[in-house]
Amino acid sequence: MKISLKLTLFLAGVVVLFVGLADALIGQTQALVAGYDGLLKTSIKQADMARVAQVDFKKQVQEWKDILLRGHNPEDLAKYSKQFHEAEARVRENSAALSRQVQDPAAIQLLSEFVVRHDALGKKYQEAYDTYVGSGFDFKAADKIVRGLDRPPTDLFDQIVARLAAQAAQSVKVQEEVAANKQMLALAIVGGCLLLLTVGGLLVVHSVTSRLGCLKLISDRLAKGEIAGLAIDVGGEDEVGEFGQSLKGVHAAIAELATVKTGRPVMLS
Repeated sequence: MKISLKLTLFLAGVVVLFVGLADALIGQTQALVAGYDGLLKTSIKQADMARVAQVDFKKQVQEWKDILLRGHNPEDLAKYSKQFHEAEARVRENSAALSRQVQDPAAIQLLSEFVVRHDALGKKYQEAYDTYVGSGFDFKAADKIVRGLDRPPTDLFDQIVARLAAQAAQSVKVQEEVAANKQMLALAIVGGCLLLLTVGGLLVVHSVTSRLGCLKLISDRLAKGEIAGLAIDVGGEDEVGEFGQSLKGVHAAIAELATVKTGRPVMLS
């Protein structure tokens, strides 16, 4: 095989190999991106939704306290009552949306219990509000009706947030392990391919340079006229082999001239 053809095939092999590696790396990258997108749409999204609902519930409780503290002023009563009901509505909406997203049975059970308690608390808040307004803004009488009732739903939502956050963290950890494994696999594949290319290249170069070295030594001896016992056994079907065949012709021609000149045949080898 011609050296030029060997080099062309080697270069083509390098291009094909690197195109394949690039395609594999792109595929791995897309798989990792899809995995992280899945996390953003499931575990992480659910944990964020739970935190938002938790904050809205705490805002609802705080708005109720503002009603009791400042509701004797009509403008403040209207302001904080509006904000209280808005927070209450957001808690209901977010809890319902979260219930449709969550798949963990324990979290679903906690959410269901929270919704029941939150609805019951809403009725108590309304009763306390009516008492507050009807009693001439007696905050003590209103507070007595709902005192401590916000703690059980608060505890429930704290458990929901903690559970979903832990699941999200675990999912992220698993995805990070998958990413690390894929990275190690990619590095191993790239390293193996580079090793194969290096070994293949070195073998080709060694094959050519070693035979060229032999031909140089032969050429140097021919240049000095040292043909006795000189063997030219560099073969091959490439340019180096062809050069070896040419040197055999030169060797034979020099030997023939030497025979004519001396009258004695020259031992070629």
